[in-house]
Amino acid sequence: METYQMDQIPDNGFNELWLHYIWRDGKLNDNQLTTDDNKDLTIIFPGWYNRGWGPDFTEARIRIDSVEYFGDVEIHIAESSWMNHQHHQDSAYNKVVLHVFFKKDGKNTTNQFGQPLPSLHLGGSALETFWKRHDIRRSVMMKELPGACGLFLTKARYPKIQNLIFQAAEERLLIKAADMGEGMITTDYETQEDLLFKSICRSAGYAAFSEPFVQLAQVYPYSQIIKLFRSMHRQNRIEVLGRWLGFMGILDTVDSSDVHDTLRREWLAFQQFWSTIKDAETVCKPLPRRPYRPLNHPLRRLTGLYYHLEKVQFHGLVKSWLKFIYDCRIVIEQRTRQRASVLALLDEMFPQPEWDPLSHMLFATSSRLAESSMRLIGKQRQLIILVNSIIPFFLHWSKLKQDRELERTLFDLFLLLPAEGKNSKTRFLEKRLFLLNPDFKIKKNLSYHQGLIQLHDDCCKSYYEGCWNCSLIKLMQKPDI
Repeated sequence: METYQMDQIPDNGFNELWLHYIWRDGKLNDNQLTTDDNKDLTIIFPGWYNRGWGPDFTEARIRIDSVEYFGDVEIHIAESSWMNHQHHQDSAYNKVVLHVFFKKDGKNTTNQFGQPLPSLHLGGSALETFWKRHDIRRSVMMKELPGACGLFLTKARYPKIQNLIFQAAEERLLIKAADMGEGMITTDYETQEDLLFKSICRSAGYAAFSEPFVQLAQVYPYSQIIKLFRSMHRQNRIEVLGRWLGFMGILDTVDSSDVHDTLRREWLAFQQFWSTIKDAETVCKPLPRRPYRPLNHPLRRLTGLYYHLEKVQFHGLVKSWLKFIYDCRIVIEQRTRQRASVLALLDEMFPQPEWDPLSHMLFATSSRLAESSMRLIGKQRQLIILVNSIIPFFLHWSKLKQDRELERTLFDLFLLLPAEGKNSKTRFLEKRLFLLNPDFKIKKNLSYHQGLIQLHDDCCKSYYEGCWNCSLIKLMQKPDI
């Protein structure tokens, strides 16, 4: 049988935090435990996890032989850390009733009065079977470990964290509205429409292309581009998309010989139009070569934006979105199928024909066209545009106009809409916060998703350097939240 070399700490991420997790979650309870002086040890209650000054766990209850002890527990990787950290001279550690460690290196544990303390050697041979089950030799990834916030979270604090997530979501929305307001200093209606269009472009561009899309809106502002829609459909399509695709450099990167015969005529029209004006036009920097899915290609996003502008051309961008919001107010007051009806209204703001040649071009082969029914601007991207552009813009607008009804509708939408797709920030915080609390339940709507992002931005920036002074823990301890 393969044996473990106990006391050998693997260099794979195994750290004190992992031992905190083992202790707090009661994973040692099914094992026969003995102290270093061979007395039977029973863990009655592991104690309250403490990330402030002092021992790691407070108010623990243990039984050694037949005697029950009530006090604190300190946990280290190495036994010698007790002395190295000067705990034997610190009165904060005089209530410690058990020192838990993984590696035994011959340093006795005593308190400030010189009294020896009971010790539990987790790396001893008696727990070899336990560590085989947990296999500490494999790489221990950060994502498998709770954060300090997760170790601190208990059922009694579930209502507190729910309130904190909601408050963080509200804060994030107000920050976005304030940022939007910096560009709305002027009350000029045309300038405000240009600002809204630029924000929509930023949100429409996939992460890799958001900045090029913003540059596009600056070079071709809404007030200029919407005038092109006065001509016939085929002509304005060539003039709008020809400019956009030329500016992005897409017309130069796709060889017309690679375009399917069904699509080539329009593609050649774009190239010909761009060749007549490009000498007088600004050209975007080369698009970043970052990994992305074909469905997120800027060609598809720009085509979707074209249909959006075609939708709003008669009433204008601001008035069209205002009408959308007030239509949402009617839906919300009906109290039936609210979310589905609002999402249907949102989908109508980004129309497209059943079959558009550009939406299929990236999937075309030399023999056939791919049968793709995916939307140019899908439902997740619509939500991103709504929460990052539309709601912040009109929230600031409502404050300028002192329109309480509009403000109330925007907050109702924020609570009603479903969450965006998970991203790296929400996955990170969910792992850190809820890993040890799978029974935690909360409505995962748009405000939940935005709240997690804000908490991540506010609290998780230094996790890999150590998260023990995290402000989230301090907030969870405040009685007035």
